Amino acid sequence: MLYIYMLGYDVDFGHMEAISLISAPKYPEKQVGYIVTSSLLNENHDFLRMVINTVRNDIIGRNETFQCLALTMVGNIGGREFAELLAPDVQRLLISSSCRPLVRKKAGLCLLRLYRKNVDVVNIDGWSDRMAQLLDEGDLGVLTSVMSLFIALVSNNTEAYWNCLPKRVKILERLARNQDVPHEYTYYGIPSPLLQVKTMRALQYFPTIEDPNTRRTLFEVLQRILMGTDVVKNVNKNNASHAVLFEALALVMHLDAEKEMMPQCVALLGKFISVREPNIRYLGLENMTRMLLVADVQDIIKRHRAQIITSLKDPDIRKCVHIIFSMPALVIYKITLKILRRKLERYYHLY
Repeated sequence: MLYIYMLGYDVDFGHMEAISLISAPKYPEKQVGYIVTSSLLNENHDFLRMVINTVRNDIIGRNETFQCLALTMVGNIGGREFAELLAPDVQRLLISSSCRPLVRKKAGLCLLRLYRKNVDVVNIDGWSDRMAQLLDEGDLGVLTSVMSLFIALVSNNTEAYWNCLPKRVKILERLARNQDVPHEYTYYGIPSPLLQVKTMRALQYFPTIEDPNTRRTLFEVLQRILMGTDVVKNVNKNNASHAVLFEALALVMHLDAEKEMMPQCVALLGKFISVREPNIRYLGLENMTRMLLVADVQDIIKRHRAQIITSLKDPDIRKCVHIIFSMPALVIYKITLKILRRKLERYYHLY
């Protein structure tokens, strides 16, 4: 049935048999039941009401494998009835100290899905202290799922989670200094780049950092990221390090960093727009454009005018137009118009 469904055909039979497998006592039957049910049925399907009690028994039960299967299915479907009946149990699993990290990680992702689909149903009253406690988590897998949940919570109510701000800076400091980061969470020498990106993205929901010690620690971490990132030949390492770098640049611009950091950011982006790799060059230009819009760095960016004009000769005309309209004060109009005219003539000649 699942294979037929994956080929693109409608499967309107066997749903009852798939649901009945969820109640089976053995793992192989239960696994097939959960996979087929979560793939074939949507959140509004009437058959799901018949399986809610079984799913809840698996979630609150002692078998961790069954718990993971149930949490995965609930997270995939994310229905309103699931949120009303199962969200409290999922929350208890997330904050439980007796559950293994694997179960808590899946509980965090499941709760995130339920919250995104049903913001008005999932009760998060008083979760500020719980989130502060969860941010002290030592396991990076659980911490990554918690950070995703935290971003969803803080995007709807920033004021309630100010007490979590110092702990997120400590997480970023721990990762940037590679403190107690297991080998399996290190990607090409970069400690958990996904968690670094999520942490800096969460910080951007807060308008400012008033505590001087927290602010100083954060900018020391950002300084370390800026100084430790460069373009290398390994594409995978570039992707990870540049994701962290560009999120750090976004955070610097968001927090209106000290004036001495802006020239360093522009100089670093100047290196990016001078490389031969077009994707890296375009990312550098795009972030330089964002910096121009939020910070007074026109005089600093003008030093890279020659490199910007050289980038206008890129074969992709969309990039040229993007740069011209985003940086009108930084280019020489006669040169840019001449380049643009030649590209437009070539473009219309082709079509």
